[in-house]
Amino acid sequence: MTGLDQLKVTARDQQVLDLLVEGCSNKEIGGQLQISPRTVKHHLRTLFLRAGIIGGRKRVKLARYIHEGTSAVTTPSESLNPNESRISILVLEGFTNREIGKIVGASEQVVKNHLRRTFDKLGVWSRLELAMYVANHGGKDCFHTTRDDARRFGYSNFAGQ
Repeated sequence: MTGLDQLKVTARDQQVLDLLVEGCSNKEIGGQLQISPRTVKHHLRTLFLRAGIIGGRKRVKLARYIHEGTSAVTTPSESLNPNESRISILVLEGFTNREIGKIVGASEQVVKNHLRRTFDKLGVWSRLELAMYVANHGGKDCFHTTRDDARRFGYSNFAGQ
């Protein structure tokens, strides 16, 4: 991936990015910027290509990419159980519910149930907002998941304690 500072971002691209980070849908972004959702999609597709983001949850990956290197770390929510914490971290990594289910050994529906409870506990409305919450609260270290936990659940790229 190219460094964010090396990306060519137009003023309109920046407006789209700012609204994306707030968790807006393409339709909401289009409404606020008075452009069509199709034009929003075009801006996002261009940014995905410039940033070298392919596959998976592209919106989450782009939002995470924007916030890499930020040092704003606040106290994480202690109310999430270990499964909700692991799933939140995997959402940050851009995995789909089906992929997360395979990693943690649960059905896609169980993953959805964990996400719904996590959304309620953290006060977020979408996977993007959850990913931004995790990124802004310390990323993989946010929920104090250990390497042993990660290995046990098949997550080999884990960089926690």
